[in-house]
Amino acid sequence: MNRAMFLDRDGVLNELVKRDGGYYSPRVSSSFRIIPESVEITKQTKELGYLNIVISNQPDVARGYMDGPELEKMTRALIDELTIDDVFYCTHDDADLCHCRKPAPGLFNQAADRWEIDLKHSYMIGDTCKDVEAAKNASVECLLLDRTYNADCGDVNRINELEDILNFISK
Repeated sequence: MNRAMFLDRDGVLNELVKRDGGYYSPRVSSSFRIIPESVEITKQTKELGYLNIVISNQPDVARGYMDGPELEKMTRALIDELTIDDVFYCTHDDADLCHCRKPAPGLFNQAADRWEIDLKHSYMIGDTCKDVEAAKNASVECLLLDRTYNADCGDVNRINELEDILNFISK
């Protein structure tokens, strides 16, 4: 069985975009910017024997704010610039009540089936309460990037920077 480092995309691997008074997922590839430290961290987690799997909700596709080719360009940038083994997206909206949209564990289960992943010996790195809930629902330990917008996520292991995950996985 394999171990995985499940990584949320927006706010973890790439920068959020300022829009409508807040920070959100980019909708066009021209505004997609990889967070520099994610390049080194994905190399290091891979060297430590973890699969790097992106698990991300992308509802702007269902909402008509982003099309498939733009999402594919962003995915290509992730794969080209980071050490990523696979990418799993939920492109549904909340109203669709699908099994893959976080906080449901569907994307974790798809990845586990494809890559023979031991979920109990894997980690989720996220930045929202949905990431925490999804990890819990999949029996994966979550490390939450501590941000002002996730202060209400409750009792969870918090890290200040992406590189802090190394303190947890090297135990």
